[in-house]
Amino acid sequence: MKKKRILYYCQSLVGVGHLTCSLRIIDELLQHCEVDLVHGGLDAGAPMQRPGLRSLRLPTLLHDEETGDFFDPEARRGIDEIWAERALAIAGFLRMPYQAIVVEFYPFGRRRFKHEIMAMFGAVRDRSGPVPIFTSVREVLVQRALQNERRMVDSVRKHIHTVFVRGDPEIVRFEETFTLAHEIADRICYTGYISPPPPPTRPLRKKQVLVSQGGGNVGQELLRSAIGAAALLPEYAFVLATGSRTTPPEIEALRQSVRSENVEITPFLHDFPYRLMESAVSISMGGDNTLLDVLTARTPALAYPYQGNSEQGFRIRKFAEKGLLHELRGEDLVPERLKEKIESALRTPYPERTIAVDGARATSDRIAAVLAGSA
Repeated sequence: MKKKRILYYCQSLVGVGHLTCSLRIIDELLQHCEVDLVHGGLDAGAPMQRPGLRSLRLPTLLHDEETGDFFDPEARRGIDEIWAERALAIAGFLRMPYQAIVVEFYPFGRRRFKHEIMAMFGAVRDRSGPVPIFTSVREVLVQRALQNERRMVDSVRKHIHTVFVRGDPEIVRFEETFTLAHEIADRICYTGYISPPPPPTRPLRKKQVLVSQGGGNVGQELLRSAIGAAALLPEYAFVLATGSRTTPPEIEALRQSVRSENVEITPFLHDFPYRLMESAVSISMGGDNTLLDVLTARTPALAYPYQGNSEQGFRIRKFAEKGLLHELRGEDLVPERLKEKIESALRTPYPERTIAVDGARATSDRIAAVLAGSA
């Protein structure tokens, strides 16, 4: 029997977390479907070669957080030209018919890509009929005005079959940051967090502190503080993994600020999960994928939220309340304070609490059931 075909759309703006989650869901979907992935944003360096997967990387549009405008990171083309290139690329990539569409985050985010997303929905509907459309969204949203939430609810009611919430309701409930969740309760499905699979074996822990900036280029202050704390903890090796968008001059400036021999500064780590498992402590920006990597590794963790929005800070506080990590605040980035926080994390017994983390498989299973007519 011919496998069903799913169209998957993922657009990132700052880091690579959305694409990471999408690829984990896709790996599960490929057990019973073919998947065509349309993705945009940063080059995550993630391998796309998988049997049954076709992928299209769209011309890049990035978001300027100061002005709110889009820009071409290569500064070669106008924004209208990039939009046109993207539309042409999508039209040439689509391979009808599709039995379903999965979209990352929309309509709870990426609304400035609405015309692109809706054009894609329309093209599939015209050639494939009224297929179910699923969305996968984080359990914590940046809170919006009520009228914006109303528009999101209206979009869900009009277009979305199921809203897959990546989270454990015992930790965070969707309505805590989306006040109209009760109006779409019949379409919400908590999947659990989307975590990497647990490793078959674990390396021995080292006297090592892993400091990670994440997939974007925010959090330089955390790296600078860790460099200062390293000089106060000479018995520990500090591995500082810069973000994928950190420039060579910025990396060199960090290296010039090092005052102790126990600091290694490296670009984005592709073996991050392994390095995390062998570390005594993790210090990170607390992105949702990083936190799940930390929980899988069972590494004591300090998390300093990205200051550009409230989402990461809210999630970190909820995780800290459950004893799953230790929250860092701005005043903790003085090297002496950070040293104390590291020592406290080392002394604290690792929590026994478990959370739902099999979200990729749960999402795939629910989609398969819908396509089979049993859900």
